[in-house]
Amino acid sequence: MRRTIAGVRSRLKSAVSLALAGALVCMAGNTEAGKGEIRKQSYFLGPNYNTMPWSDYYGSYQWALQNNGFFRLVSAGQLAAGDAGAEGGPSEAGNTDVLSVEGIDIHILPAWEKYAAKEGKRPITVALIDTGVDISHPELSSSIWINEDEIPGDGIDNDGNGYVDDYYGWNFYADNAAVFSGKEDDHGTHSAGTIAAARNSEGIAGICDPAYVRIMVLKTLGTEAGIGTAGNVSRAIRYAEANGAQICNLSFGTVHYSEELYRTIKESGMLFVVAAGNGDQTGNGIDIGSSPVYPASFDLENIIAVANLQFDGQLDPASNYSAVHVDLAAPGSYILSTVSGGGVNYMSGTSMAAPMVTGAAAMIASYDPALGMMELKNRILSSVRRLEGLEGKVATGGMLDVTAAMAYSG
Repeated sequence: MRRTIAGVRSRLKSAVSLALAGALVCMAGNTEAGKGEIRKQSYFLGPNYNTMPWSDYYGSYQWALQNNGFFRLVSAGQLAAGDAGAEGGPSEAGNTDVLSVEGIDIHILPAWEKYAAKEGKRPITVALIDTGVDISHPELSSSIWINEDEIPGDGIDNDGNGYVDDYYGWNFYADNAAVFSGKEDDHGTHSAGTIAAARNSEGIAGICDPAYVRIMVLKTLGTEAGIGTAGNVSRAIRYAEANGAQICNLSFGTVHYSEELYRTIKESGMLFVVAAGNGDQTGNGIDIGSSPVYPASFDLENIIAVANLQFDGQLDPASNYSAVHVDLAAPGSYILSTVSGGGVNYMSGTSMAAPMVTGAAAMIASYDPALGMMELKNRILSSVRRLEGLEGKVATGGMLDVTAAMAYSG
């Protein structure tokens, strides 16, 4: 259970700045991002050479879903001419900076099989409170929640909820119905893909089946810097719950305590999955027990706080941690997912780790219609796969294991 940190709960105005908890790490925002050389500064990421059991074109680059130990992160300067493999990965001869460890993934494949065979699954709505989302992205268009009580584009508040034309959600940053603004919405689009991108022959595979799990787009962060206010996040949370969302993803953080945000989350019946944050100004992860980052450091039972795990089973050096306030780790480094304009790209950070847990939570909640949100949290945390490198860094000492969580009976 989280402990209250003394001396940090002074009341602040709701207009505190919120910063994205994840950072773009690769500039290749098109559907060719999974082919050829994929670089960020001096690094190169290789694919999984084994054939994957789903048909999505870039599925072999999604190490978080299945890690067979073939991913490597090497300095680009170490690559000899022709060292890139046919699918964009370094050859066996390349010098290794970070070598993946087989099995360091979310263990999703048996869970998918079990989910597909289950009858009587329930629909789940996930509130994505973030930047906007490219709702026309071919991998996401079938995954987006719609307000069936609203007629889009008629300029009338058809359902009388105070939001005109909120057919796809709402833009709380600009206070209008435009939930997608362009490139500045890559962050939210990336999170949406991790949760519920279509599993087909295109792009990447999301964790959830869009036939049962939909994403409610609530844009609260704007500009390329991804800034917003605690007041707008609180409004978005109230909107989400009023419109039936059961799970909420919050991939942002602030060092400023907000009583309004604390109370809004506390009084909500949703389960919140939040990013632990990406370290201090030097890029080194910090203990958010002694140096709080909100909302991850809130002492609330309906929060799951998530750290960023690398594909070698170690906590990313930039990931925040806490043996009290951070619950578990999930893959968050070099995660391939959807971006604006119909493409895919790599991003890294606890912002990418949180949607892994959100997707798992939504899938399990859909699979077991009788499961309450606190029971869902208990399943996820009680079924983690313990890793030596996470002892003392996260409360459970482990990483997300979707199949174990689905099977957990207490």
